[in-house]
Amino acid sequence: MSISCQTTTHPLDSLTVKLRSINQDKVILMYPDISPASEHQRWSVRNDAGNVTLDLKDFRSSDGGLYDCQVYKDQDCLHTTRFNLSIIKCKILNSVHPTPGSSVLLPCSEHPLQNRTAPVTWKVVNGYQLTDIYKYHAQNKPSSSTEKPPDPLYMRAKPLNNGSLLILNAVQTDELWYRCRVNEKTCYETKLVMKGTEFI
Repeated sequence: MSISCQTTTHPLDSLTVKLRSINQDKVILMYPDISPASEHQRWSVRNDAGNVTLDLKDFRSSDGGLYDCQVYKDQDCLHTTRFNLSIIKCKILNSVHPTPGSSVLLPCSEHPLQNRTAPVTWKVVNGYQLTDIYKYHAQNKPSSSTEKPPDPLYMRAKPLNNGSLLILNAVQTDELWYRCRVNEKTCYETKLVMKGTEFI
């Protein structure tokens, strides 16, 4: 997750960046000073084409709340950006259980509509990492040198007008959590489990 704090022509090493949690009433990050180790490992600062940008990795539910990002040049505060991190919890749908080589439909709601006017985005969930369905590459390991590896997921995944995702020729490496986002406040997650592996 990235948050832009300030657009500036000053090099980053000439600035001081302070991130303060309003809810906890404490400073989370001071750049370039040393911050508390646990927080400093997750928050970082970079200059992204003239934007002073905060990066947060391993986003946790406890990170939700109001923050102030202040950018200083010497003793002068150039800019203060207040932002709110909100936690969106996706609704978990029933898992789907295809047989190897079959097609499987992943729904994007409890009651799939005939057509959605707004586009739906699908991502693969791997821990804290979200990867666009069309950029995901599984580690395929053929059981023999003569076995042809399956087509990658992005070639077999077909979005439908009602927001569902159709996966053709399901294979073992498709066993993943999938997330579809309908809008900023609504998302769903479902797990694909190949038949015959549920109890392994």
